[in-house]
Amino acid sequence: MFFEYEEYIKNSGKYEDMLICMSEEVKSFAKDFQDDPRLLSGWGHGYFCNEDGGRLIYDRKKPLEHQCSICKKVYTDFIYSSYFITMYRNDAVMTACKAALLYRIYGDEEYLGIMKNIISFYADNYKYFAIHAKEKINCSSTVDVGGAGKMMPQGLNEAIVAIRFINAMELVKKELDNEWIEDIRVKFFEPLYILLLPQKMHIHNIPIWLNSAFGIMGLFFGNEQWLNEAVKDKFNIFEQLDNGLTVSGFWYEGSIHYNFFALEGLMTFLVFAESYDYKIPKRYLDKVRHMLSSAYIYAFDNDIFPNPSDGWPNISLKTYSYVYFMGYKVFGEEILPYLNHIQGGGLSRGKLPLSEPYYYKNEIPMEQLLFAADYSDKEYVPLNKRASVNFMDYNCAVLRNDVFNIFLKYGHQTKSHAHPDKMNVEIMVKNQVLTRDISNSGYGTKICNEWNRTIQAHNTCAVNGQPMDVAKPGKIVRFDTNCIEACVAAYEDVNYSRRLEIKDDILEDTFTVEGKACADIDWFFHLENFVDTEKLRLEPADVHIGDTKYFMDMKKIQPEGGAIALENELVKMEILLEDKAEAFIAKTYNNPADKLRDTLIIRKKSSKAVFKSIIKAK
Repeated sequence: MFFEYEEYIKNSGKYEDMLICMSEEVKSFAKDFQDDPRLLSGWGHGYFCNEDGGRLIYDRKKPLEHQCSICKKVYTDFIYSSYFITMYRNDAVMTACKAALLYRIYGDEEYLGIMKNIISFYADNYKYFAIHAKEKINCSSTVDVGGAGKMMPQGLNEAIVAIRFINAMELVKKELDNEWIEDIRVKFFEPLYILLLPQKMHIHNIPIWLNSAFGIMGLFFGNEQWLNEAVKDKFNIFEQLDNGLTVSGFWYEGSIHYNFFALEGLMTFLVFAESYDYKIPKRYLDKVRHMLSSAYIYAFDNDIFPNPSDGWPNISLKTYSYVYFMGYKVFGEEILPYLNHIQGGGLSRGKLPLSEPYYYKNEIPMEQLLFAADYSDKEYVPLNKRASVNFMDYNCAVLRNDVFNIFLKYGHQTKSHAHPDKMNVEIMVKNQVLTRDISNSGYGTKICNEWNRTIQAHNTCAVNGQPMDVAKPGKIVRFDTNCIEACVAAYEDVNYSRRLEIKDDILEDTFTVEGKACADIDWFFHLENFVDTEKLRLEPADVHIGDTKYFMDMKKIQPEGGAIALENELVKMEILLEDKAEAFIAKTYNNPADKLRDTLIIRKKSSKAVFKSIIKAK
């Protein structure tokens, strides 16, 4: 059974405030619901401010004005209104889901009517929507990596719409007459299947969502062809797991967000398979179970995630709690310790700006009501303490002791969603952020592509300011509970190695660059807490490092005795300087860019350089 908590939700009183809020949201949206198939949806990754990467404010009452949530700049260009259309349609789809759930709990026909009205509108008008992929109109359905959509700007988004509509319909399936169901199938789901089918053509997170949509459509409508496309035909959901999942339990694209995005697509199908008693081979269930446990081990001790490559900033285990509630539906009480840990922690939930599931007050996801409404009534079971770990086939590792958590990314396994960040580090000191990867804002924004995705925005080295290789894996030289040393080919004829060792409250970091030709070698280290510059000998700097507009207030640091010593609220840091090496400090953009970071740069012109720093926790 897909949902079985109606009586518990009504009688426990735990969710009363959430249900009242959902009801108000549903009725408010339904009262003014109006869409038009002539309106093209735009790529949601453009719904961000070019100046600071802030998400634009989605306001249903202002479809032609789009204000940055940070700097308050208002965007009125047509393209931003197309992004708004995408947000509006997402809102409509989620309203249908909320209305269906409210009907199941209260039995009020108004909610059922709202759900049917929304789905019927898009089904009745689906033939009138133009096929488009982002800004390309009447194009091939496979023209873009995300494919083409009709309601939405990509086939990916169209698949998510299909899944959420099926979720809503499944909740009230017994109340829907067969004629209405058949009408929706013919008008909406059949043409959607035809549109999406050619797009399932490689191993990637997007075809996971296509397969999930086909699978739950097949189960709901009893359509064997659609179900077989999900589980048997080329690039099916099991083939995706066989070829896209690393032995470490992570999706191959090298981003923790896309790991969870792929996992969400997988869990959506597994939830339906469980509800329809469709048997999933044990080895694939074990793979998905491993994904859930590996993510916990990967996280820092404060539950914040190391965050290399494309994704969203400020994410943690709690960001993806809804996926673990889905896991509870599929795997039962073995997931309970994860729910206890995630929901019991004091960490605020970092939100997803796109494809965000429904959360009440950013605390309670709809999936909690659907699949685990009574989880908190069960006995608390703790999780095992995390230890240092090397995810060799994922090209990263985490060192831990009672003071430091250190993440090192030492190689790549794919170009998909990759940043030029070999040997990048992220460091926690007593569960506080010393330095982190800022990931990115919407992919369509200037600041994302000119700053967030550059080598200079990461804690690594650049040679002549050029981006490095983003495909070659690294190699571990040494790994134990307190030390990691890795090496990798970063450029043609240029090799990197980095050694990190923790001894109680001291971290020693040695980064070596070796090449064949003389070059400008720049070492970068970005600090979340500003450096105390009072004791530093600073002078104006006339040096070109990266895009100068992203390095502000550049100063040269005069060393003392072949080293520079600096500190902030968390640490004291000594950086040893080789002969002819120069040290600089500048302000650079954080994410979002309304905040700045202190960035240290050490430059040496040579074919070889060694950068050694000693960090002592306060």
